[in-house]
Amino acid sequence: MSTVVIAATASLLPQERIGNEAIVARLIDRSRASGNQDSAAEEHARSRAGAIDQKTGLQSRRFFSAETNPADIGLSILDHLMKDADWSELDAIIVSSSSTQGFPGLSQQILAAARDQHPELGNPFVLDVSSNACTGFMYGITIGQSLVKAMAFRKVALIAIEFSSRCINYDPKAFGISTLFGDAAAGLLLSNAKTGLASLISCRASSLVTSETIAHIHGTGMLARDPQSEAPDNARWFVEGPSVARHAIRILTDEIKLYLDQGYTIDWLIPHQANYKRILVPACDATGIPTSKLCASFAETGNTSSASVPLLLDQLVQEKRAKSGDQALLVGFGASYSCGSALIGFH
Repeated sequence: MSTVVIAATASLLPQERIGNEAIVARLIDRSRASGNQDSAAEEHARSRAGAIDQKTGLQSRRFFSAETNPADIGLSILDHLMKDADWSELDAIIVSSSSTQGFPGLSQQILAAARDQHPELGNPFVLDVSSNACTGFMYGITIGQSLVKAMAFRKVALIAIEFSSRCINYDPKAFGISTLFGDAAAGLLLSNAKTGLASLISCRASSLVTSETIAHIHGTGMLARDPQSEAPDNARWFVEGPSVARHAIRILTDEIKLYLDQGYTIDWLIPHQANYKRILVPACDATGIPTSKLCASFAETGNTSSASVPLLLDQLVQEKRAKSGDQALLVGFGASYSCGSALIGFH
């Protein structure tokens, strides 16, 4: 079977940086603009703004502007991934997004725009992955690896596009959830070539979905065909904070131990950025992973949903911190307690 390598990585963060005081003010202002005003909830949110960093490690998040089109962002990521590649060899585009729903999906829109610029494009497989929320990109890696190995696909572009700012509940009563999220886009290019940045050593995709856990995280995204839209007010993102944190620590801890128990070395841990102090650090403590090996962007970006893992991978590559022979474990976990992971070895 074909070797699967990561040929390229890419990421993009919005320019607008929003601090903790500013996001609380935005929740209050937009709630008032919608005709909802709760003085007690507003005062409570203001009083807690200073504790966000203390309790979670979050200092700021990035939001795309209202005029930004998700498909344009995806095309920019794809262009970067294919910068040194032959466009005629692109056999699949897989897009993960918690924040967009419907059809034509982002993968289809990105392909249509790319074809206008690159007529040599063939007829790639296109797929949007959304229902697993923050796990979506890692599920995409498993699918992409299978396409290369089982169906001899030459290049598979995996892109995560997250516009969380158009899906969170702008209400001070939703303070505990809506202050955690940020926007980002990132991706990687899988290839059947012999050389690249890193090789995929192992992949896993699983879930712990039950009739109880399925209610802990719910919501929807904006319409993919209407880039100026936002998620409906009655379907904004909801996360049952304490329960989700407990399960997330267990899922991340178990996934790390699974690889360690198989004898793999973890030189770098690249986990989904759900909450630095309440989830990531406890999981490292439980598995003996030093925080010096933990890749984290949560303080500056917040929870960027399915984009968090490829964003961190691209940062690790761009900063040239990983050396030849190093192994990195990528772990995503999300809605209803789905989980995906991949171990990669750097060339």
